[in-house]
Amino acid sequence: MKDSVILKEGKVLIYPTDTIWGIGCSALDTPAIEKVKTIKGRDNNKSLILLVKDSEMLCNYVEYVPKCAIDMINNTTEPTTIIYPKAKNLPIQHLSFNESIAIRIPKNDYLQQLFMEIDFPIVSTSANFSGSPSPKCFADIDKELLQKVDYVSTYHRENTANNTSSVIYLVENNNTLTKIR
Repeated sequence: MKDSVILKEGKVLIYPTDTIWGIGCSALDTPAIEKVKTIKGRDNNKSLILLVKDSEMLCNYVEYVPKCAIDMINNTTEPTTIIYPKAKNLPIQHLSFNESIAIRIPKNDYLQQLFMEIDFPIVSTSANFSGSPSPKCFADIDKELLQKVDYVSTYHRENTANNTSSVIYLVENNNTLTKIR
């Protein structure tokens, strides 16, 4: 898959996610992360979401994953992003304004296939310029943005986003989950 080659090379990709079209790169590649922020015109104080393959990969990038988070991940059918209080093994200064990190485990076929070919998390932010509406389908992506990235995925361009991600905050001290949206 060409998309995985692009990510392995430290380049920026526009791709379909389990929610909307995203712009991203390897979450371990600082220059690529900075390029995503520059392309979008994104404020450095705004955190980025990461996508990971599964619970095993998740455990490599957060200090602690409580049972309640694993239960939620395993039992939900809707896209769910959990904000964990402490990240590890990440260039966190480029991903978050504090030590927390928002991570989602997508269940769609395209992303799971992509993760079969890479062994690192992916930065995922909406494929739009900061302050502009998020694209619900490929045709909604600003043509200027498409020109600024290294590669645009050819997968699922006909699909329209029907889901947004629920965002859940993991409260560190008592290992509880609080829904933000």
